[in-house]
Amino acid sequence: MRKLLVSGAAAAALMFIAGCASQSTPPAQPAAAAQPAAPANSWTARLAALKSDLEASTKGTGVVIEQTTDNQLHVVIPNELSFDTGRSNVKRNLAQVLDKVAEGLKTATAVSVRVVGHTDNVGSEEGNERLSVSRADSVRNHLVGRGVSTTAITTDGRGSREPLVDNNTAAGRAQNRRVEIFVAEKA
Repeated sequence: MRKLLVSGAAAAALMFIAGCASQSTPPAQPAAAAQPAAPANSWTARLAALKSDLEASTKGTGVVIEQTTDNQLHVVIPNELSFDTGRSNVKRNLAQVLDKVAEGLKTATAVSVRVVGHTDNVGSEEGNERLSVSRADSVRNHLVGRGVSTTAITTDGRGSREPLVDNNTAAGRAQNRRVEIFVAEKA
């Protein structure tokens, strides 16, 4: 048996090489942080069809129906169709629009629906907050009464915190009094 003398630096290099060869785990891969995140919601054929149906059935009413940047169906129902001033009971015109929305949502079991009520800035913020929640709840109750699952719908009231336009004119205040419905496919 021959002995091999190895200097300090060479011994360290041999030990490093031997250690690397005995590792059973592969070297770490760089993180995939550079990839963009997948969108939270998917725009599906069902949402596209519901959008098309609602656009056709509400044509000329002032209802705005659009796809949001995060792939939700966004239905904006203006004040003249929705509620009387200071009230939260569903008017006939709003009921007709909600019936069409409910028809499309009854069979959509994989969706979540969020109803958001808004007011103008007349009155106290506490009163407007209560009124906006009450309006959203009235819309939810109408949709549920037409067969939409209660577990699919959440409500929210925003009071006068999210105006579309300035509240300094009667026309502006009327535009800010609205109900919005957001529909998204569940993941």
